[in-house]
Amino acid sequence: MRIGRRFLMLCALGGWLGGLTFYSLVVIRASHQIVGNHTKVGFITQKATAGLNTIGVGALALMLWNGAASWRAAGAWTRRGLLATWLIAAFAHAWIYVLHSRLDAMLDFQARQIQAGASFRGPHELYLVATSIEWFASLGYLLVALVAWRQEDAATSASPGFGP
Repeated sequence: MRIGRRFLMLCALGGWLGGLTFYSLVVIRASHQIVGNHTKVGFITQKATAGLNTIGVGALALMLWNGAASWRAAGAWTRRGLLATWLIAAFAHAWIYVLHSRLDAMLDFQARQIQAGASFRGPHELYLVATSIEWFASLGYLLVALVAWRQEDAATSASPGFGP
């Protein structure tokens, strides 16, 4: 069960953070180079980010499960680290959903343009900040989870009658 939990969480984090990183570094740049119009690229990225955000919910759920399962064996510093990094990532992700909804409301899908009078830039920059916060917090969580796993394994191997 422990290996399965860890494997699922690593797959979820790898898919989510790897996808987000590839999207940010490659897809966005290529889209701007090929399409050349920020507004048109925004309609593409709106769909892509909706998918990434859904994957993020699953990853955060697996991270929460992992933290709860590792909690007892983890040291005090590790427990605080798991909790803090998960909370930061989860709050940033919730903020992203709010901002994504606001940004979606500014888009005129039929005309493929931003609605007249809508101020897209400010909320979009906040969206990018929130995404960066959740990305860094999730990487921090992964680092702390690795420490927690070592502590969890050490506690299990020290218990009489239990082996790895």
